[in-house]
Amino acid sequence: MLVSRACLLLAVAVLTGPAAGVAQAGSPEAGAALFMKECAGCHGSSAIGGKDGEYPRLAGLPPGYIAQQLKDFRDRKRQNKPMLPIFKVARLSADQIADLAAHLSALPVPDPAQVGVPDQVEGDLALGEELYVRDCALCHGRAGEGKAETDNPPLRAQWPAYLRRQIDDFRAERRGHEYRDALFQEAEPDELEAILAWLIQLNCQAPPG
Repeated sequence: MLVSRACLLLAVAVLTGPAAGVAQAGSPEAGAALFMKECAGCHGSSAIGGKDGEYPRLAGLPPGYIAQQLKDFRDRKRQNKPMLPIFKVARLSADQIADLAAHLSALPVPDPAQVGVPDQVEGDLALGEELYVRDCALCHGRAGEGKAETDNPPLRAQWPAYLRRQIDDFRAERRGHEYRDALFQEAEPDELEAILAWLIQLNCQAPPG
């Protein structure tokens, strides 16, 4: 079963406070041009992702989160073969990463129905809601909307295939997560599928005001 510890939640609350949202400022205009050159071919001109979730939605993600993921790809801390050519021969400077983050974070989060993101997958919704509220909502928001003033990303309006792949990557240590053991490796497969099912069904609900 997923582990829920008071000390874990307290630590998360401290780490996701206002200071966590600080990121290098960039130029949205320069980022838009760079995105169209380097990224739009896979993620789409509006950064809504594509190929049923092979490429994730990037629009509207927190700038600090985007910048950190790009740095992790660059430094090989996060494994993803399609991203390797982007950083071949040290491409993308710190300023360019900041520009991309500024551009993508300013884009509107799409309506999932309009871009074809599914609003349901198989799983126990009641169990998923219980586990999500207990173990995920503190960082990612009660409705998957993200955490204001932090770099914790929203999970709603994201492709289920991509979310499932990230869960697998966390479990397999292909991607870092500070609480991997408690939140992923100690979970049963049906629990993770239940959380995913609950999260995806949030796509058919109105986003928080």
